[in-house]
Formats: sequence, C-alpha cells, structure tokens
Amino acid sequence: MTGFEEYEDYDHRLAAIGKRLEKNPDDWEAWAAKADILYSLGMNEIANRFCDMSLSLNPDNALTWVTKGEALTKLGKIEEAKAAFAKAKALKDNG
Repeated sequence: MTGFEEYEDYDHRLAAIGKRLEKNPDDWEAWAAKADILYSLGMNEIANRFCDMSLSLNPDNALTWVTKGEALTKLGKIEEAKAAFAKAKALKDNG
C-alpha cells in the first residue's frame, strides 16, 4: 500500500504523488505509484522512466520490475521486458 489508494481518480492520485515527491524526491514508493498509474493510462514510455527512478532508489522492488516489464512489452521492447520480468522473479524467489 502506497497511501494513494484513497484517491478515486488518477488526476487526484497523481497530484497527491506530486506533492509527496516535492517533499521527498527520493521516495521510491511514490515513483513506483506514479509509474503504475501512468502504465494504466497507456503512457508506457513515461511509466518506464518512472520505474527507473523508483528502481534507482530501491532496486529490490519486484512489483516495480513487473510494471517496468509490462511497459516495455507494450513498447515492443521484448528482450528488455524479459530481463525485467526475470529480475522480478529472482527477487520474489529470494524474498
């Protein structure tokens, strides 16, 4: 849980995440939540970049690796997507 579930629509969630990132740009959970929302909206290139932001702060978050893999799949970057999914699986298997 990221704390943004209380907001019903994406605009409000993105605004809340933006405020949280203004206070703490090193909040990997906020970057991951933003990536997930943007992926849900079909904004895969940006979602992938926000996954990278989150993963640069916490590379051990399997769910963000999955979101990254899904976004990369939609972008047609299949080999990169496979690598992201493999990383997520390795983290889940070791966690």
